[in-house]
Amino acid sequence: MTAAIIAASASIVVAVFAFLLNQYGQLRLERRQARLSRVNSQLRDLYGPLNAMVDANERIWVVLRQTHLPKSSERGPEGGDTEWRRWRDEVLQPANRRMRDLILAHADLVVEVEVPEPLRDFCAHVAAQEIVRVAEVEEGAREWALIRHPGDAYVSYVRRTFAYLKREQAQLLRQSV
Repeated sequence: MTAAIIAASASIVVAVFAFLLNQYGQLRLERRQARLSRVNSQLRDLYGPLNAMVDANERIWVVLRQTHLPKSSERGPEGGDTEWRRWRDEVLQPANRRMRDLILAHADLVVEVEVPEPLRDFCAHVAAQEIVRVAEVEEGAREWALIRHPGDAYVSYVRRTFAYLKREQAQLLRQSV
């Protein structure tokens, strides 16, 4: 009789232990799936499009520096030749507005707790550029934007964060298999 009680107790302990291990495994799987879903959303809705637009703008900027870019002192609202102003007003600035709108629409997807400084500086620069354009068109004012483009800090942040998320996505996908 004692052997039967011990066997029954052992069976119950094993069943409870198996249940707890299964629950723990399920919880880990659900957390991993939730993290993968978040990373996928960050890549799909914010960092992926942002990275593609940054790459396109940077490619254009490199070519412009080699061909049509006037000296820094000549890049005010009226500065440079017509070709430079066309690239600035019809390609670079519209892409900057799209990036700014993307950042503002999906700020909840940034990796950090707060919107990082390069993104804040970039959004502020785009807003400052828009004021300069309005003043130029409406009043003929020739001013510089109050806030300069954050330059390499912005480009590096976007590329670095995109690469980080792609690595994390790959790691989560490997763990899911």
